Amino acid sequence: MEVAATIRPALPEDAEAFSACHYACWQEAYSELWDSDRFDQLDPAELAKVRREEIETGEFGHWLAEVDGEIVGIAMSGPATDADGPTELELYAIYVREAFYGSGIATRLLDAAADGDPVSLWVYRDNARASAFYIRRGFMPDGAERVDPSGILELRFVRR
Repeated sequence: MEVAATIRPALPEDAEAFSACHYACWQEAYSELWDSDRFDQLDPAELAKVRREEIETGEFGHWLAEVDGEIVGIAMSGPATDADGPTELELYAIYVREAFYGSGIATRLLDAAADGDPVSLWVYRDNARASAFYIRRGFMPDGAERVDPSGILELRFVRR
């Protein structure tokens, strides 16, 4: 089901809604992977403050998807953070609200964030939905692994 969504760069005044969407997406996507303590440690006001600063500095890109004035998806990308990075660009985050899974919005956010350039990203090994999404869009695991601060194994995917 294609959904008419506006994909655009985030503005500083979007920071609070951007962060609220990001947090809601984390809850929907990771309720089975993260323990409640991890969610409890996240401060929505602090998340919004950090996003506003990032958007204002333009250090890396922030995009959002809007449907009827509501932010329903977000993406962030910028310089690769890995010392052995296989690409110069890294996708830091791409999330869409669960009600919009399968709507094409995530693909449009990916297109905005990567702009067709080679890109790498990290995916939880046990997040089969995300892995399948990226594989369908030309990404492949490159063998690199890391453990996030909660002890969850992540795999690096690359699209050249």
